[in-house]
Amino acid sequence: MASISNWSRVLKRQVAQGCQDVLASHWSVAQTQAACHAQGYAWRDRIWTPWQTLWTFLWQVLYAGSSCRDAVALGLAQQAAGDAMPQVSVDPTAYCQARKRLPLAVLQEGLRVIGQRLAQQVGQAGRWCGRRAWLVDGTTCSMPDTPDLQKAFGQPDGQAEGCGFPVAKIVAMFCWASGAVLEAAIGPCALSELWLWRSLWHLLSAGDVVVADRFYCTFADLAGLKARRCDGVFRLHHQRSADFRQGKPLGKNDRLVTWLRPTYQSRPRGMNRRQWQALPETLTIRLLRFTVDIPGFRCRSIVVATSLLDPLAYSAEQIAALYRDRWLIELRFRDIKITLGMDVLRGKSADVVRKEIHMHLLAYNLIRCLMWQAACDHGRNLHRLSFAGTISYLHAVGPFLWLLRGTDKARYLQQLLLQWIARDPNPDRPNRIEPRAVKRRPKKYSRLIQPRRIARKALLV
Repeated sequence: MASISNWSRVLKRQVAQGCQDVLASHWSVAQTQAACHAQGYAWRDRIWTPWQTLWTFLWQVLYAGSSCRDAVALGLAQQAAGDAMPQVSVDPTAYCQARKRLPLAVLQEGLRVIGQRLAQQVGQAGRWCGRRAWLVDGTTCSMPDTPDLQKAFGQPDGQAEGCGFPVAKIVAMFCWASGAVLEAAIGPCALSELWLWRSLWHLLSAGDVVVADRFYCTFADLAGLKARRCDGVFRLHHQRSADFRQGKPLGKNDRLVTWLRPTYQSRPRGMNRRQWQALPETLTIRLLRFTVDIPGFRCRSIVVATSLLDPLAYSAEQIAALYRDRWLIELRFRDIKITLGMDVLRGKSADVVRKEIHMHLLAYNLIRCLMWQAACDHGRNLHRLSFAGTISYLHAVGPFLWLLRGTDKARYLQQLLLQWIARDPNPDRPNRIEPRAVKRRPKKYSRLIQPRRIARKALLV
C-alpha cells in the first residue's frame, strides 16, 4: 500500500498539471500560496493543501447542487482514473475542515485578480465613449436556519422566529464590456445596498462610468462619484420629480438642472453631520427622458439622471443605449444564482457562507474567461454566448482534459471546447418579453408557520 506522503506528492503534482488549462492560467498555485502567506496562514504538506482545497471547492460550485461528499468523490475519482487508486478516505470531513481554514482573503484576491485580468484583456475595444463602464446592483441569497447565520445576517421582516431563513445581501460591480465581477460586498439583509455599494468605491478610477437603477440615484452618491472624477448614469429616483420646463435646455427632453443638498434632517441614513457638511451645496445634473414604444414593456417613459453634462461628447442616444444595458446585470446575477446555484447556500457558519459566495463569483469569472476566449478566437459577440451552455460543455470535456493532460489530444479537446462554446449562441431576441408568473404549481402542503420543533411536538400529541 502506498504511503500517505507518497500519495500526497502524486496528488498535488496531478492537480497542478490537470488544472493548468482551466484555473492555473488565471490564478496559479504560486499566487494562491502567496495570498495564504500574506494572511499568515500556514499549512502542513498533506492532501488538503490550499490549492487542492480551492480546486475541489471550485468543482463543487461548477457542479451546482453538489455536496461536500460529491466534491471529494469527484476529485478522488479523477485521480483514480488518472494513475492509481488513491489511498485516501472518501469521508468529506477533512475537506470541510480545510475549507474552513482557507482564508476568505485568498478567494477575494483570486476574484479580484481574475476580474481585473479579464477586464484588461477587453482593453480599449470594450470602452464606452473611451471610458471604462461598470454595472452595479444588489441581490440576496438564502442559507440554512442556524443561530450563527441568524446572528450574522438576520432574516427579512415579517417572518416569525424559526419560520424563515437567514438572507445575505450582496452588492457587486460588473465590468460592462466583459461581464466579469471585480469585487462584491456582503452584509446582513437589513443593511442598505447603498452602504455596501459605497464600500466598493475604492475600486473606481478617474474617468469611470457607473450604471445602476433608480435606488442608487441619490445626491450623496452622485456627489461622491464626482469627487472621485467619475460619473453616474442612473434612473431618476422615484421620490424626485422631473420638470422639463425648468433648467437649461440641451435638446428635446434633455435638460441641465440644479439639485440642492438635502437638509440635515433628510440626509441619508447613517450619515453624520461632518459627512453631510462635506457634500457640495448644489449639484448640476443632466436629465434625459426616453419614450419606450415597445408593447409589453412595463415602462413607457424613463427619466435618466446623469453627471455626463456634455451633449456633444455624450449624446442622448448613447446614454439611452448605455442605460438599457443595465439589464445585463440582472442576467449576470441569474447566471450566478440559478445556473451556478448561489440562490440557496449550504454553509452553516457565516465565514463559510461568505466563502461560498466568493467562490461562486470566482467560478463565474472563470466561465466568463472561457467565453471571452471563445468569442475572440471565433469572432463571436461575447454577450450572445450561452453561460449555461459553456458550463455544459466544460462538464463534458473537463474529465477528458484531466486524463489526457499534457498531450496533443488534450490541446485538441481544448480547442474543440472553445469551438463548441462559440457555435452555440443564444437566439437573437430583441425586446423579448415574458410574463412574470410561475406555471408549475407547488405541492399542496401546508406552509410551516411555526418553528419546526413546535410543529414536530404537535405531531406526537
